[in-house]
Amino acid sequence: MYPDRALATPARPPVPIRATSLRLGRMRGWDAAIVIPAKDEENRLRACLDAAAIAVRAADGICAGIVLVVNNTRDASALRAFDWAVTQRVVPFAMIDCDFWPGEAGVGAARRLGLDMACGQLAAHGALLTTDADTLVRDDWVMRNLAELRAADLICGTVLARPDEARALPAEIAAHGSAERAYLAGSVRLVARLDPQPHDPAPAHHNPAGASMAVSRRVHEAVRGLPALPLREDRAFAERVEAHDFRVRFSPDAIVETSCRMTGRTAGGMAGALRAHACDPDPWADEWIEAADTLALRHGLRGRLRAIWPDALALHGVLRGALGACQADRIMAAPAGPHFGAFFAAVEARAPELARHRLRLSDCRRQLPRLRELLASAEGADRRHPARSASGARNLAAP
Repeated sequence: MYPDRALATPARPPVPIRATSLRLGRMRGWDAAIVIPAKDEENRLRACLDAAAIAVRAADGICAGIVLVVNNTRDASALRAFDWAVTQRVVPFAMIDCDFWPGEAGVGAARRLGLDMACGQLAAHGALLTTDADTLVRDDWVMRNLAELRAADLICGTVLARPDEARALPAEIAAHGSAERAYLAGSVRLVARLDPQPHDPAPAHHNPAGASMAVSRRVHEAVRGLPALPLREDRAFAERVEAHDFRVRFSPDAIVETSCRMTGRTAGGMAGALRAHACDPDPWADEWIEAADTLALRHGLRGRLRAIWPDALALHGVLRGALGACQADRIMAAPAGPHFGAFFAAVEARAPELARHRLRLSDCRRQLPRLRELLASAEGADRRHPARSASGARNLAAP
């Protein structure tokens, strides 16, 4: 899915240098917990909590609560959350108001702390859901995530822009975004044919965003939790889950609407991308996007290897054909381990042909004809040989 940097993160998550906590309502045996990190969100937090509470109440027969982590804030976020909690007194609510050391502070540390705390409130079968403090979950969000978790292990929901804020964005953002959206849509369709996943049927989106994620307590604990990174902790968590061969679902049905502000709480994220699309004549595209031929090689090879895992001789043969004898020997010399996801992450790390080079929007425009050519070839193979569509598409990566 992504280059696996999660495995290199510190084993011990950051510990707050100051923390106070609040608990209201039932604090044991939850079926689900919604975890929300918040920093300097006093103006948006109440709407976020209201939406989360509505989604909890809409999940009939489910005992669910909210865990809020207010971290390194300079405003009245914690006070606003306290006022909200003592007023509503319907949904179980826990809050940690804390500070991390400046070098350790960030959304990853806060989200990790909240998820770890929420695990203590969950029943053994419970699920962890997470969103952001500038985001509104839809009324059916809890129910949709829990339904999706019956067939997958990590649910990455769909993140939409809040319509009222999207209308106020500069026109340049929409103009730049059209090429990126076309390239991303074609890439997703091609990947679905090169490496089809039964648990993640179309439409999928390949965007693991902390604004909408759900995972079982069992899987969260099995992968040692979410990496406490200052940025990109959500993508790193998806990498970690996939490296353990758990099923990742990119759901079109678990939907949230998030802020379109251009000044965010971190150096990256959505706000930074919006600023770049508004001000840069040739901004970077989404980090998942890559050159068409590399995309086809990566996911076609992955699909072919997945189909023959863990046959070492067959794996060596496919790697030899795709990457050459020296690369195949080097990759297969290392212990393969029990998980295909971790094995393929090692393949990506050792193969220069699979190095990731991020594209700008101008690159997307230049690459789009080649992407469409590869997609047409794959879809043509599907129509000609329906029973062999998956293997036929994967052969796009064959030499």
